[in-house]
Amino acid sequence: MHKMQKLRKEIPSEMPKPSPIDLETPNAAPTSSPLRRIAKGASLAEQAYVEIKRRILSLEFGPGQFFNELMICELIGFSRSPVHHAIQRLKLEGLIDIIPRKGLQIRRESMDEILDLLEARWAVEANVAALAAQRRTEAQLSRMRELIEASRELSRADDRDRFMQIDHDFHAIIAEAAGNSALTEIMRSLHERSARLWKLRLLAPGDLAHTQDEHSAVLDAIATGDAQAAASAMGAHLASLRRRRVAPTSFSEPLPLHPIAE
Repeated sequence: MHKMQKLRKEIPSEMPKPSPIDLETPNAAPTSSPLRRIAKGASLAEQAYVEIKRRILSLEFGPGQFFNELMICELIGFSRSPVHHAIQRLKLEGLIDIIPRKGLQIRRESMDEILDLLEARWAVEANVAALAAQRRTEAQLSRMRELIEASRELSRADDRDRFMQIDHDFHAIIAEAAGNSALTEIMRSLHERSARLWKLRLLAPGDLAHTQDEHSAVLDAIATGDAQAAASAMGAHLASLRRRRVAPTSFSEPLPLHPIAE
């Protein structure tokens, strides 16, 4: 009961809504999403899963490419059983299709799936940023600032791979600051899929600088504890990503941020 009362105090009766998405505003930049690290003592099936997934997300195994289980065993150095279990898991995650009499195919993302992914990120991460503005600790805020400083140098050097890692870490610390483990897991999954999108759709000149500015706006809002501004800044960041990666068309309606029911 005490925990629920505390939670209600932390969440306003009226959650902020992101401002309507302006897809004519330039900027963009996708986020990265590296895999979770392999835990010490992880099973062979878990290790095979992490390695195959890493190769899919990094495009070492490209969209549309065909394999069979034996080929993958030879490529990653695992026996048949852990590879088979890993493939079944990746199939459930939508990264691999099993084609009868042909083998395995690395899944291609359709345009509809890309639009769904970006819309899902917008709906989730605007809420996450709003909560982070209310719940972040000084240590978490300090970490965000460190990441912004590190990414500024990488942006100037046009170091896209390392910038991509910092981008992932920045979004991850915001999720941690929101204090909701379920949202953190949802974001991890969405960011893993976004990593392929960033690699497949090449960044235009200046994209890193645009992303740097957008991240700075999100940080400023979180630092001041302004949930409305944090939601709006994150929404604008993801809208520009959608525009640059897909097409200059807007979502039909702004997605509301729903308060937790009493």
